[in-house]
Amino acid sequence: MKADILIQRYLSQGDVSAVRDLLRNYEEGLYGYLWHMLKHQQDCEDALQDTFKKALEGLPTYREESHFKSWLFRIGHNTGIEIIRRRKRIAEMPETLEDHEIAPSSGPRESLIQRELTEELQDAIDNLPHSERAVVLLRLEEELSFKEIAQVVDAPLGTVLARMHKAKERMRTRLISI
Repeated sequence: MKADILIQRYLSQGDVSAVRDLLRNYEEGLYGYLWHMLKHQQDCEDALQDTFKKALEGLPTYREESHFKSWLFRIGHNTGIEIIRRRKRIAEMPETLEDHEIAPSSGPRESLIQRELTEELQDAIDNLPHSERAVVLLRLEEELSFKEIAQVVDAPLGTVLARMHKAKERMRTRLISI
């Protein structure tokens, strides 16, 4: 069901199941984005919970001309930044790529090569500055438009495009040197 309908059911009728369904639609993607940002399970869970709480509190002022997903991810992005600032750390945990599909191959050698390439790409993304990493992850994993990304990270569209360009150059340089 469309976000606007679920929001309206919650606001006009107090339908808690509608808002639960609404937030559940974005839970996995938002958690994945927060994970790349925070790299710590408890931080991610706290950020997700805080994001949903803030979204519920903000729903009465939500403007329908905003795309709900970008509005929610902006709240999540800001919540993640708050956690980073408050705790003054990003916990280092080994990145697992179990959520990413490995392309089927004709044998174990090809599978190993594909897995190594995926890990190298993930390392290249992880080593980007936070502002560029956020743009890359929102574009590749959440498939947001650059306009939506600009809303999430609260930056002009030109800045977002420049960050993506710089990120591509950094990743290209890093991957070529491997």
